[in-house]
Amino acid sequence: MRRPHFAVSARPGRWLLVAALLLVSAAGACGGGEQQTPALATTSPPDFPTLVEPPEAQDVTVRKVVDVRTVQLSDGQEIKVKGLAAPDECWSDAATTFAKTMLLDKPVDTTPAGSLRLADGTDYAVIAVELGMVRSETTDDRLLQEAETSASEKRLGRWGPPCVQPATEAPSPAAPAPAAPAPTTRTTTAKPKPVNGCSVAYRVTHTWPGGFRTDVTIGNTGNTDVNGWTLKWTFANGQTVSEMWNATPKQAGGDVFATAVSYNQTIRPGETLLMGFTAGSGSTNADPRAFTLNGHACTLA
Repeated sequence: MRRPHFAVSARPGRWLLVAALLLVSAAGACGGGEQQTPALATTSPPDFPTLVEPPEAQDVTVRKVVDVRTVQLSDGQEIKVKGLAAPDECWSDAATTFAKTMLLDKPVDTTPAGSLRLADGTDYAVIAVELGMVRSETTDDRLLQEAETSASEKRLGRWGPPCVQPATEAPSPAAPAPAAPAPTTRTTTAKPKPVNGCSVAYRVTHTWPGGFRTDVTIGNTGNTDVNGWTLKWTFANGQTVSEMWNATPKQAGGDVFATAVSYNQTIRPGETLLMGFTAGSGSTNADPRAFTLNGHACTLA
């Protein structure tokens, strides 16, 4: 019998390659391999810009008072308050003292109209004119015109002595001398005794959390001049005066004393004088109901 003949390749490397391919195919057919998930690309988180907090706004204060209408602010500005006339020579010192009391080292805001607004919202130009410290030089600002009319009618500040003297009646033309009257018994009339009387109108004009602003009008209802004065009242709810204009404050506990300043020492019979103050308060802020002027009890107006 003839034996079968097998041909052997002269290139054994080719057989090794074929065997390797068969093994890979068999493994895939048996399900022994897991499908590989392609690697996910990784990226770095985006860079966000660093947020820079804006600096806190700093309060602008009045650094210097030049006169009643001209001030220098802490940010370097010099402000000439719009609507206020040049100070009268006879009232210049008193007006400057008033401006220092109201503005010096106090926080203020400039208004679109060119004035200054105080911390409690008060327009400085209006209150300066209303208290007679200075005249208004504008005719198109209703508030300033009303303030000037009020100050003039009350003869406050530069609308009273020594800037404005009371009008005196002109002497009547000479008349012929009358005939000598028959002699009569002359009687003398006793001069009326001086009467001291006063009235006080206490009006809160502005309030805010923790504080308030008040106008106080003092009237002389007697028949003699008040020369030098101190108004006294008592707070019942722990209120504390922080600043005062047209008077010098002193407080001891609940008792408050407001004393005349150099330019408003005298209140003539029938005249009134306006002063005011700002104060701190709690949730209760009852108005005082009893006032004395130089020790004399005043009526409430």
